[in-house]
Amino acid sequence: MRRHDLAYLYSNAEYQLLSPVQSPTAQAALQRWLHARHPLVVARQPAAADAQILLGLTLPPEAVHRRISVSICPDAIRAITPPLALADGVNTCTAAIAAPLKHLLQKCESHDITVSVYGSLAWEMLSGTTYRHDRSDIDVVCDIAHVAQLDPCIKALQQAQQALPCSLDGEIRFASGPAVNWKELSRTLLQPALRVVAKDNASVALLCLTDLLSRLKEHDHVC
Repeated sequence: MRRHDLAYLYSNAEYQLLSPVQSPTAQAALQRWLHARHPLVVARQPAAADAQILLGLTLPPEAVHRRISVSICPDAIRAITPPLALADGVNTCTAAIAAPLKHLLQKCESHDITVSVYGSLAWEMLSGTTYRHDRSDIDVVCDIAHVAQLDPCIKALQQAQQALPCSLDGEIRFASGPAVNWKELSRTLLQPALRVVAKDNASVALLCLTDLLSRLKEHDHVC
């Protein structure tokens, strides 16, 4: 289970709404979401192995309380799936957004890079409800396992950003390791000794880019 994964709960699952949103309105919205059998998103988890699992939900813009966090027992989860594939959401975007995203996917797929989506586009795909406006950000996760994938991934993201009328945000996730904001990572490539903010399932740390690249090199033999 990783950040951005989708957690589907059992219909009778018990949960605890976390502060600061514990209103009846938030409770009712969460109940409607779960009744529709929609998933929650996996958040960064507490370090303790036996801790409750933290999940999140973002409601449409018109909701009074948009961001809801819950804590659940592990046995309340009936299924965990990866984030939604960007390919499944491209055609829900306007032509001006869809075209650069399709090109991004083609470039990444040619290097065996998996591209997923989270944020407002993902919530829109899950719910069928409008979350975005024309200039809403697109948030993606690119999963890489080998050093040879990093440069084409960065270039594909940069090209897409130049062509998009909105911001292309998100992360590059390293194999079995942390994720780094792709724009921060692209700025650091020319100075590998600099540190970047790396997020894993339970923590946030400043890591040298060279440390991250060394993790990828361990996987080069399977290219």
